[in-house]
Amino acid sequence: MTNEEVPRGEAVPDPYENDPFFKRIFDSQWNACIEKQGEEENYIDGYIEAAIELVDAIFDKQLMGKRDTLVLPILYNARHAIELALKFATERLIEAGAIKDEGRKLSHDIKAYWDHLHNSEIGDEMLSETITALKPYVESLSQIDSDGQELRYHRNRENDPSLANYATANLRLIQASLRKLEKVLSALKYRTVDFADERKTGTFTNRCSRRDLLEVARLMPKRDSWGSQAFDDQKAAVKARYGLSDKQFSIALDRLQKMRQTRSMLGMESDLIHLIDDEIVFVVERWRTLHPKREPNNEVITLDYSDPSHFEKLREHAAKRQAVVELIELRLSPEALAELEAMFYGARDRVFVEYHDAMTERILKEHVVANDRQENIRHLIEKTNFLQCIQLGAARLGRLLLAERLKGM
Repeated sequence: MTNEEVPRGEAVPDPYENDPFFKRIFDSQWNACIEKQGEEENYIDGYIEAAIELVDAIFDKQLMGKRDTLVLPILYNARHAIELALKFATERLIEAGAIKDEGRKLSHDIKAYWDHLHNSEIGDEMLSETITALKPYVESLSQIDSDGQELRYHRNRENDPSLANYATANLRLIQASLRKLEKVLSALKYRTVDFADERKTGTFTNRCSRRDLLEVARLMPKRDSWGSQAFDDQKAAVKARYGLSDKQFSIALDRLQKMRQTRSMLGMESDLIHLIDDEIVFVVERWRTLHPKREPNNEVITLDYSDPSHFEKLREHAAKRQAVVELIELRLSPEALAELEAMFYGARDRVFVEYHDAMTERILKEHVVANDRQENIRHLIEKTNFLQCIQLGAARLGRLLLAERLKGM
């Protein structure tokens, strides 16, 4: 009987009623989320955390008699965490089109996985540094256990004694190394996810990721200074840092001049789709009448809701807001209003600027369906952080002079 077939009000039968590990227990404090409610990252985190917890327990509880038995699961958990992290990164980078698929899904050879990532020259400084930082841990554990067997079994597949060339392993050294390894695995996991998301924007070259291009834009002088000695100096520094040829450097500069955010960083203006600066300033001016600047003071403001004047102030504010809504409705086209909303949420939520056009188009379609322009306007002008986000959005989208105008408002 499926869950859907169980009559309403009756408990769903427990298919694991006699299972010693998975019997259903209604205990919100100690029920762990696995499989359907878990995440792949839990496996990576779990094995390295287990290794650290075990080695810490040896010292915290002075488990002298368990040193020889616990060291094996400690090292195996560390090795398995590395294997899972390498596979996690490999699969996502293949999906992102950043590396080729060499078909190792059933392999447990962590050195082969690391070599694949390292030799692929992914084109992201942070990922490359993280992969390099993982090298000593991979080499150490793959040397004693090339296929995930020797840390689990007393004898390997050739029936030879496992770890035959090793006599001791210092648990203090292992403890310190595990903490360093945990940081590297975390960095690999998070940077892989971010890198894959960034590639979807299409902003990258074969040698520089989007993150790298933003850093290059930060390092280079403003566009009107290109050709100067400062430009030549930074060109040499950037080429050396990212290992770029003259051609690859030129390709990177070309990308910088096409993306709104990097154009802005280089001091270059970019056009919006529908909005003009004066329209944005007009809206901000109307918004400011509803949200006047607050003078800094130490007084505590309290509201007396029993005071009849309080409700009169609310009515006055509602009338003023409605007047502002009507003025903005007359001034902005539906397309301009949609772009203004895209500017606000794009800045507030740090959405990649490459998605600004598509975001504007999506919002415009939502407005058409809702068919309530005044409510769409009211929704925006009630935001107390409206000016802050519009100013940030203007800077990110390349409206530099507008961003400066908005600073004093």
